[in-house]
Parts: sequence; structure tokens; C-alpha cells
Amino acid sequence: MDNSIFPLVPVILSGGVGSRLWPISRKHHPKPFVKLPDGETLMSKTLRRAILVSQSKELMIVTNRDLYFHTKDEIANMQSLGVLQKGLEQNYLLEPFGRNTAPAVISAAFQLYQKHGSNVVMLVMPADHLISDEESFSQAVQLAQEVALEGQLVTFGIFPKSPETGYGYIHSSDSLIKNDNTLSAFRINQFVEKPDLETAQSYCSSGDYFWNAGIFCFTAGALLKEVEEHEPELLNQIKATFEHSTVTHNKTISQTELSAETFAKVRDVSIDYALLEKSNNVSVVPCDIGWSDVGSWEEMSKLISQDSDNNRLYGDVIALDTQNTNVYSPGHLTATLGVENLTIVNSGDAVLVAHKSSDQNVKKIVVELEKRGRDAHINHPTVYRPWGSYTVLEDGLSFKIKRIIVKPGCSLSLQMHQHRSEHWVVVEGRAKVMNNGDHFFLESNESTFISAGHKHRLENPDDGDLIVIEVQSGEYLGEDDIVRFDDKYGRL
Repeated sequence: MDNSIFPLVPVILSGGVGSRLWPISRKHHPKPFVKLPDGETLMSKTLRRAILVSQSKELMIVTNRDLYFHTKDEIANMQSLGVLQKGLEQNYLLEPFGRNTAPAVISAAFQLYQKHGSNVVMLVMPADHLISDEESFSQAVQLAQEVALEGQLVTFGIFPKSPETGYGYIHSSDSLIKNDNTLSAFRINQFVEKPDLETAQSYCSSGDYFWNAGIFCFTAGALLKEVEEHEPELLNQIKATFEHSTVTHNKTISQTELSAETFAKVRDVSIDYALLEKSNNVSVVPCDIGWSDVGSWEEMSKLISQDSDNNRLYGDVIALDTQNTNVYSPGHLTATLGVENLTIVNSGDAVLVAHKSSDQNVKKIVVELEKRGRDAHINHPTVYRPWGSYTVLEDGLSFKIKRIIVKPGCSLSLQMHQHRSEHWVVVEGRAKVMNNGDHFFLESNESTFISAGHKHRLENPDDGDLIVIEVQSGEYLGEDDIVRFDDKYGRL
């Protein structure tokens, strides 16, 4: 079969928090956007890999509105560096909140089916996985596409390197679907949940169990047919959501904002549980592609070279009399003395110290932070916005100091605060200011005062970054004390 006549569209799922990588990964700056030791993000690696293996000029990203702007910036930066072509068609499905992988994948299939028809092939990939052998992955994708065009729902199985208890497994049958002399596709016997250590060891030695990579390939028509058979109510819920959703687009970017009211009725369920475990048309392509979900600090540390004391140290670190310890401290000095078998992560506003055996349980801290009403699992000191970012430098009971960076040509919303006043000092660039009806420019080392209750806007009219120091003062300094009157980013 000639695969070239059927489009292969990468579908990137980007909605998880990556709580096992706290305190670096947080809800509003999650794992796909965390810089790895090589300076790249998992999202940028996924985007490049998606286009490389598919040779597509189109991709779809399922995410939320906060991460939509972050993803657009990532793609724009890659295009400016020549890594991605400038005419790339970007289709965004924006979820109002997470509903697991089944609604995300089915929604993507429904939209691609409407656009391209039933034979469009979807290559579904999480945004936060690492694949070091892209050539082998490309070969696996080619075989998976051929199998998908025969009506199969294809998964990618990873040859297990160790008895991991943090992964789900796939048990393949000996029923061969297809092979190309180097790779084969087999029917699946069973999906297995995360096992205990003894069971995982038996899986590794058996030769017919594989890690479930969470990467899939199928035609939109085949997937929707299986959903209609096994989960008709779920399909109806998603169709109803699209009927009430809004679509905006320009030459290269389209975004579908899924209706919150109808999406709230969609069942929260994984694609494995909702469909793949029920279907009789599921196959696996076992492959060795250098895959990792980078799902723990132990996995992240493997990306850092090891010293003679079996330590893996990244950032500003002094390690004395320290053995078998991983330290990740990209921005602040961390010193260790007389310790071993630890994982230490310093994000600047939070420090994680854990025994290496507790690596898979870091998410318990995130749960505890949520219980205590702490927001350290949501935001970093640096918070990213569509117009740029701000970093909280210091705060107290009645004041807060921020460094605000506004990207070229961008502006904050026209807004007003009920409870706080603001002092702005321009330290780099030139600011265009609207304050209570007055319009004026501020040069570097000039300042202005915004009284509580005044409508105001900060804008960068030039080609370089605008950097402003903002001093807030008032009885309440929460980020929810914002009344927006106009916003180019749709946040009213």
C-alpha cells in the first residue's frame, strides 16, 4: 500500500503536570517546558521529532489555554532558528480542563476526520517523552502507519531494560500482523497495570511483555469506528462539545476552544481503559528507540554525566564527602556534605530532599501542598504569560516586588485593580503606558504611579524586550485582583 497518498498527522498531547518532577515541574510550567541539561525542552524535542518522522506540514496539539501561548512561543522560537519550517500548519484543541487521554485523542480524531476524511493517519505522542534514537523511531512509525491503514489501532511497545514498577505493560501474542524484516507488529493479548517488583521481573524475563510507551498510531476512521462500538456515549459527549465550541484561525494557526459547559460532562478516562483494552483490533510494534518518559528525578538524572563518586550534579553544586547522590540546582548554590543515596532539587523557592528509594513518591508532596492550600505546586516564582513573564523578587504583608518582561510588540491587558497600587520603573527598553486615560512613553530609568481603581495598560512598542520593576502596595495583592476591560489574548 502506498502510504504517501494518506496524510500522517502528528497529534501531541500536552496537558499533564509531571508532579514527580516537582519542584521544577508545576501546573503552569509543567514538564514539557522544563529545560533539560542539554538546554532543550521535551516539547521542542517532541515537535522536531514529530515533523521529522511524519514529513508533515501540519500538526495538532491538544492542550489548554495557558499552555497554548507557551507552545506557540516554543514553535516560533524553533522557526526563528530554522528548526521548524515557517509555513507549518498548527491546529490547537484547547481543553478547559483535563479529562484524561481518551477525550483528548477522540476529540483530535473527530476533528481530523472532519478535515481529511477517514484515512488520515494519526501519530499520537505525549509532549513530555524522550526518544534518543530517532532513526529507529522513524522506522517503527513507518511500519505502524502501514498496519494502521489496515484498520488496526497500533501501540508502541518498548523492550524493557529493567523491571520497572512505574510503567504499564503490554503482553503481545505470537500472532504476527506484519513485518518488514527488521520490525514486526503483533496482536495484543492484554494491557497490564503497573506491577509489583516480582511481577515486573517475570515480565522482563519473558520476552513478550513490553513497556507501554503511550504512543499510538491509527486512522481517524478506525478509531472512531471502535469508539462508536465500545464507547458510544463518550463519542456523543464529544460531538456535543464540538457543537458548542468556538473556532478561530488565520493562515497557519487554528484553535478550537472546547466548550467548558459540555466538556464537563465528558467522562474522565484513559484511552487504554476506554477503548484499547476492549477492542479486538489492537496491535503492538515492539521497538528499541531509546525511550524514556523522564517521569522521575532518577530518570532526569540519567541525562547528567556521573562523577567518580556515582553522583550526578547539575547547576551550581558543591558536593563534599557525597556518594550516589543526584543534585539538580540550575539557578542557586546547593552544597552537600557527608550524605549518600539522596535526590536533592533546588528550584530557588523550594528544595526537595528525598531518599533515592522514594523517587516515585514525590507526587505525595504535591498532594500535601494542595491540601495545605500552598500554591508551590502551581506556579514558579517566574510565571509565563502570553505577553512575556514576571518574576516575584520579594513579597510581604502589604507589598510585592516583580520583574516584568514584555516581549516585543506585546502588551498586558487593559485592566484595573481594586485593592493595590503599582509603581513602575523601566530598567530596559521603552514602555508605552495608558494610565487613567493618559497615554505616554517611559524611557529607561523613568517611572510612573498607578493608583488603585485606575484603568491602565503596559505595552512594548519596540523590537527588544521591555523590562520593568513593579512595586505593588495595598491591603490585598492576589493575582485575582484584576478586572480586565480589553485583552488581545482572549482572557476576558
